[in-house]
Amino acid sequence: MGLLELASGNSLWRGYDYYEEKKVLAYRQTNDGCYEGEVSGSRKKPYTVAINLAHPRTSNCDCPHANGKRVICKHMVAVYFTAFPAEAKRFYEEAMKAEKEEEARQENLEKKLISCVSKMKKSEIQEELLRILYEGPEWQFDRFLEEHWIE
Repeated sequence: MGLLELASGNSLWRGYDYYEEKKVLAYRQTNDGCYEGEVSGSRKKPYTVAINLAHPRTSNCDCPHANGKRVICKHMVAVYFTAFPAEAKRFYEEAMKAEKEEEARQENLEKKLISCVSKMKKSEIQEELLRILYEGPEWQFDRFLEEHWIE
């Protein structure tokens, strides 16, 4: 598994932001697949990062999130994207494609739901609404009562 696959979604996006904001102050390749870098962050002193692409869990950063842990942090991701800008572009394009596909799926689902409900009889809709209110979360039931002035 690669460095990006091991990072959390939050670390990926924050790392991408750091890459875009050019917070990687310096980086260099130390060995085949190994990079070191300095990344500007929330403290005055830059964070020191070392990434190993062959063995990503051995990568390290002196930030509180990753220091002494086998965690891929946003600083590591930022160094990776700086070293491989084509990967940053691919990551962003794939994420935007997936987001558009999800939006299209949701829109299609909404159309199907509206079609289904519009074909139901009034009594069927009333029964389904009561079932949802009784079986659903308590806050939903309470909200319905409140919004319809039922005491």
